[in-house]
Amino acid sequence: MCGRFEFTLHDDKKGKQIKERAEKLNLIYKQGEVFPTDKVLCIIPVENKIDLSTMKWGINNKSLQINARKETIEDKLTYKEINNNRCAVICNGFYEWDKDKNKYLITFEDDYVYLACIFNKNKELLIITQNADDDFKRIHDRFPMVMNQEEMLKYVHGESGIFKKKKISINKVNDDLKLF
Repeated sequence: MCGRFEFTLHDDKKGKQIKERAEKLNLIYKQGEVFPTDKVLCIIPVENKIDLSTMKWGINNKSLQINARKETIEDKLTYKEINNNRCAVICNGFYEWDKDKNKYLITFEDDYVYLACIFNKNKELLIITQNADDDFKRIHDRFPMVMNQEEMLKYVHGESGIFKKKKISINKVNDDLKLF
C-alpha cells in the first residue's frame, strides 16, 4: 500500500528543470511528506511527449480511495473508465508502516522515481500497487509500482510489461529523523 510519499525538488539539474516548468504552468503542489487529498505534481502524456500537471491524490466514491491494485485494475467496474488514463507521480520515496506501527521511508538509487497512477476526468488520481516482493514483505504486503524515467515514459504512453525490480533502501523513521 502507499499511504504517503516524500517529494522534494532538489537544487540539481532535474529538480531545477521540473521547478521551472511547473512555475511556467503556474502549478501549485505539495512538497515534503505528501498525504492523500494533497495536490501532487505528476507527469501526463501529451501526444507523443509528456508534460507536468497537478492532480488530487485520491478519488471519493463512497469513501476516499487512494490506491488501485494492479491485479484487479482491468476487471473492476470502478476502474473501467479510467484504467487507460495513465500518469505518474514524481517522488523521492514513499512511507510505509509495519504491523508494529513503525514508520519507514523507502528510497531508491535515483533521487527521483515515478509512481504509476491512473486518473479520472476530475483530475483525481490513484497510485497503482502490487504484491510486495520477499525483500519488502517484512514491512508490508503491498508496494507501489515504482518506475525509473525510462519506464515512466513508456508507461504513460500505454506500454505494458516494463517494470524491473528496483534496489531499495529501507530507513526507519522516528520523530521525523531518519535512523540508519
